[in-house]
Amino acid sequence: MTDRELLEELQYVLIEPPDGGDSFPSLIWTRGEVLDAINAGVRALVRDTHQTVTRVEIAVPAATTQIDLPPDWLATAHLVWRADDDTRTPLGPVDAFEGDLAVPGWETAPGLPLGYADLDGPTLTLRLVPTPHVAGTIELLYIAKPPNVAPAVGGVAAPLPLAPEFASALKYAALGTLLRKVGRLLDDERAQYAERRYQLTETAASILLGGFA
Repeated sequence: MTDRELLEELQYVLIEPPDGGDSFPSLIWTRGEVLDAINAGVRALVRDTHQTVTRVEIAVPAATTQIDLPPDWLATAHLVWRADDDTRTPLGPVDAFEGDLAVPGWETAPGLPLGYADLDGPTLTLRLVPTPHVAGTIELLYIAKPPNVAPAVGGVAAPLPLAPEFASALKYAALGTLLRKVGRLLDDERAQYAERRYQLTETAASILLGGFA
């Protein structure tokens, strides 16, 4: 399925004249809103199912309190602290409260990192818990932000940034968002149905990608 085919499917469901997603004459939704809803679905599916994982190494000087993440970072899949002697320590996600309970004084008393916090600081940064007492390297596996679906009005159709098997997830994720917009076509029942259909495809995607448990 192409981006324009997906937009046209949404137009049929939303009772808009089908023209490849170029216009929404009802004015209930704007074209930008529809594209935002699709792209939110793309990011959610990629993040929740780990469809693509990128690896990067980040050098970390001793006593570093803020580490910059890659600009295309969407979510962390796995993180390992590698010391200069190649000793590796897997790190799990924690927040400041958990850090205080596990390692009191971790913010001021450097030591061997045991976890990482990426929710308490500025966007696209993380902090090791506790602060590293020596230099080392972060081996980061992360989910990269996928390219946006952004077809030009009247332009040439392009493939979606996901495998064809997952196109229905984007359709229903977008509908779940659009049908909840406050307005004369607000339809909570249909929005709930769309969200259940998205969750079904998400589960199927997780099975396809990870295999049966």
